[in-house]
Amino acid sequence: MDQAGDRRSEPQAATAPEHLRWDTSAMQSHCCTIATASATFDEVVINFGGKSGHDYPGGEVVGELLQRIALRPLAAKHLLATLQKLLADYDNRRPRSR
Repeated sequence: MDQAGDRRSEPQAATAPEHLRWDTSAMQSHCCTIATASATFDEVVINFGGKSGHDYPGGEVVGELLQRIALRPLAAKHLLATLQKLLADYDNRRPRSR
C-alpha cells in the first residue's frame, strides 16, 4: 500500500484461457526434425524445420525452414512449462529398457 492507503495495482501474470477454441481453417501440418531457438530482450524466436537425406560426417546439414515463431517471453515460459509436463508424462509412460 502507498502512504494514502490505496493499493497499487500489481501486474497480473497472463494465464492461458480455460477454454480455447482453435481456428484451424488456415492450419498447415509439418513433421519437424530440426528446431533451434534464439532470444532477445523482447522475444524468443523458435525455428522449426526439416532435413532430407542423411547426415554426412564433416558435411553441412541443410534444413528447410518450415516455420519461424516469435513469442513474448511470458508465452515462451508457458510453452516451456507445457513441454516439460508433456515430456515428463511421455517419459513416465515409455517402457524402460532392461
